[in-house]
Amino acid sequence: MRHTKKLTLEEIGARVGVSRSTVSRVLNHHPDVAPDVRARVEAVVEETGFQPNQAARALVSQKTGLIGLVMLTEMHELFGDPYYSALVAGIDQGCAEHGLIFSMFPVQSAEGRPDLLSRQFAQGFVDGVIVTAGPFSDPLIEVLRDRGTNMVVIGHPRDTSGLRRIDVDNRTGSELAATHLIERGRQRVGFIGPTSDYHYGAERIDGYRGALTAAGRTVDDRLICLDYPSVDGGHRAAQQLLVHGPDAIHVATDTMAVGVYEALNERGLRIPDDVAVVGFDGFTRAAELAPPLTTVVQPVEEVGRRAVELLAEASTEPREIILPVNLHIRASA
Repeated sequence: MRHTKKLTLEEIGARVGVSRSTVSRVLNHHPDVAPDVRARVEAVVEETGFQPNQAARALVSQKTGLIGLVMLTEMHELFGDPYYSALVAGIDQGCAEHGLIFSMFPVQSAEGRPDLLSRQFAQGFVDGVIVTAGPFSDPLIEVLRDRGTNMVVIGHPRDTSGLRRIDVDNRTGSELAATHLIERGRQRVGFIGPTSDYHYGAERIDGYRGALTAAGRTVDDRLICLDYPSVDGGHRAAQQLLVHGPDAIHVATDTMAVGVYEALNERGLRIPDDVAVVGFDGFTRAAELAPPLTTVVQPVEEVGRRAVELLAEASTEPREIILPVNLHIRASA
């Protein structure tokens, strides 16, 4: 029978006939406890439904069991982009595997925030921090690194020295996309992606350029249009690009590809007959477009899960994990 009264370590010890310190050692998995004593303490804990005082345990172990997830991005991007929901799902899975919980710290601007957040983290509020790399994240990443914070970075910040980070193979993914379009006989392959503020966009445009060069094609800068990585940004970029008559477009995010579809439909251009389209992300929405979008699939949930795994490791030595991507061919190209 489980008791509803909150018991103390002393009361658990009295039931077993051992000291408070012995109960504490059992609860903290200390090896220096006789097997029969450990079994008796664990039996009483199970019988009573005892839950340790987490605040007290944190004081002893200097571990809170809490990690922070910092995403420096616009709020509408955070809650409207399927990338972040997939990433959070993966982080949640990783936390479940390692007995951790996480708290989100969405920040809309880097202005005044890096030092504030770094001071809070330095006080031991969390055991570690996962930071997503983006246009606003570099100052915070630099401050946390300089202060020796237990940190893992998702993505590619400006300076990767001394960091543990995890990312996907952006360059190879875009090489796959552009090569697929070239092999389908497309002659004027364009590129739409995020502005240079987004490092993953720079990697993906490098992959696009590399594929054209490998195929003996000349890179025409008029067929490259960059904008904010949103549906509206993809729509604006497509309007500019279509003036130059592409017969195929590699779009660096599936979200931007939605805007590209809208722009093509407005002009009465058929996909893929007039213009073939290949995206990058592999989110559910890609399969729901008409026609379904051919896209490079990145393992976003796996990125989140592996980020927690890195953070939970005892070693804080710099390390880089790059996960592979693959091309999922559908009807758009």
